[in-house]
Amino acid sequence: MSDLMSAFEMSSFDEVASSALPSAFRALLDHNASMTATLSAHWNGMLSALVLRHGVTADGAVLVRRVVLVAGTGELPVEIAEVRALTGALGNGVLGRLASATVPFGRSLQQEGIAFTTEPVSFFKVTANEALAEAGRTVPGTPMFGRKALLWLADGRPLGETVEILPRV
Repeated sequence: MSDLMSAFEMSSFDEVASSALPSAFRALLDHNASMTATLSAHWNGMLSALVLRHGVTADGAVLVRRVVLVAGTGELPVEIAEVRALTGALGNGVLGRLASATVPFGRSLQQEGIAFTTEPVSFFKVTANEALAEAGRTVPGTPMFGRKALLWLADGRPLGETVEILPRV
């Protein structure tokens, strides 16, 4: 989470219990389904990914993909996220196809026939600073809520982890 925090110049966040999340945010954050599918259903349409960073770590072990997911023709930001996926859990062909994709990570995996689940491990509240507000197309001071989740392949092997922040519901 620290890389995403530094990318958006976030200095702090407050961990909160799921029960303390506003109900609209809790419905979108506290589940084991794909966030892409959950947000697509909530926003009644396909989402696109504005890719801010896509690459592998120096040792080649982890794919790091930082995106802003947008909805509709107005490209309204609905999620700011970073996925860290274990490259060994994905084939080289999949990694190559993900590199240029504006398709969200979850939908990309679905298109590749890769089933996975998420396991939320923590929830948080952050107050938008200039950088986060710009990414979410909102104003500084806006409260945003998010989660950190582990990603698992259908066979129980680890796929990676993600940090997801919702600028709005």
